[in-house]
Amino acid sequence: MGAGSTAEAREEVPGEGSLALVPTFIVVAVDATGMGIILPLLPFYSQRLGATPFLIGALISVYAVCQLIAGPVVGILSDRYGRRKVLVVSQIGTFVGFVLLAMAGSLTLVFLARIIDGLTSGNISVAHAYAAEHSAPSTRKQALGMTSGAIGTGLLVGPALSGLLVHYGDTAPVWAAAALSLVSILATIGLLSPDHPASEPLYQQRVPEPTLAHTMLEMRYAWRLLCLLIVFFFVNSMFLSQIGLFLSARFSWDGHPFGTRELGWMFAYAGFINMVVQGFFITRANLLVSDRNIVTVAFAGMGLGFLGLAIGNRISLLVVFLTLIIIGTMFARSTLTAELSRSTAINRQGMIMGLNQSLMSGASISAPLLSGALIGHQLFVSWALAMAVIATVGAALARQLLAFAEPAGAD
Repeated sequence: MGAGSTAEAREEVPGEGSLALVPTFIVVAVDATGMGIILPLLPFYSQRLGATPFLIGALISVYAVCQLIAGPVVGILSDRYGRRKVLVVSQIGTFVGFVLLAMAGSLTLVFLARIIDGLTSGNISVAHAYAAEHSAPSTRKQALGMTSGAIGTGLLVGPALSGLLVHYGDTAPVWAAAALSLVSILATIGLLSPDHPASEPLYQQRVPEPTLAHTMLEMRYAWRLLCLLIVFFFVNSMFLSQIGLFLSARFSWDGHPFGTRELGWMFAYAGFINMVVQGFFITRANLLVSDRNIVTVAFAGMGLGFLGLAIGNRISLLVVFLTLIIIGTMFARSTLTAELSRSTAINRQGMIMGLNQSLMSGASISAPLLSGALIGHQLFVSWALAMAVIATVGAALARQLLAFAEPAGAD
């Protein structure tokens, strides 16, 4: 197809661009706010029901097991039947899981709630695929950046809400998350335009339909990216699964140990940094620096932050180390996810994002258990040092596995 045909195909697609993705931003932001409410609450909520650090890790692992099973299925179904239909089903599962969690009076029901939510998970990966499908290859990084920014918005507002609502009872934040989940379902139905997988714009890259096994074997560069994402997801899951209990054991605020409120503000701070990074720095960084260098530096920054957690004991230093970890996390996740999307044909976006989520789940099965065992035995320094080592390995692998390419702004 020539340049003229491509231009014509672009003109035939109404609403392409940032404005067309505003409904996606709203849906993902509302969804992420509900998840953000649960993040700081779950460790302490479960602990009050008798969970040990290891069982808290197991709660995260069982959710990851269910994601591992459901991820590829959700992705392939979204390729076949459309993103919006699958997104609604996924959101309904999240809503049911939140309602059951709010009503849980025992750890058994908490585990059941996480299993239901995990088996129907896929909200974010399907939304990423929707954004990729409704953007041109040249603007796909910005489109995925917009959905990541929506996640950042949710992770800014959600934890702050959790910290405020916990004063009204342990279940108040969970009911709020369930209400937001219901709003996200209605927003998906009312705001997202029906998609028709068989009629994408001509300029978007499509491939014939070979067997799934053949397709997966041919994705050589994508597998390199997925390898790096596994390392990222593993260390990130180690961090997120036990950071609440780590801070509660090592730091205090106003004379009492860190709890849901303080952890909520920490996650809100992370959400704020995510918005700043996605809004102002991701695009600019790619004009000046290659993806390989961005990911390498991101992993290195995370490693320095984890090392700081092992040796620091003051709140002022804690803020510095957490900032390094959060910024490194944002750059690594956004860059690797966008590069993964660009490495795959448009009609395989659901499959590759579903596979990405399943590998994330696989890494998230063992990482919380390892984290829980270390924190449960009060090996706080070992926990932080282990993550520093893994992040250093990620930096070294990024130098070897990522293709070198000149930044977009290079002469």
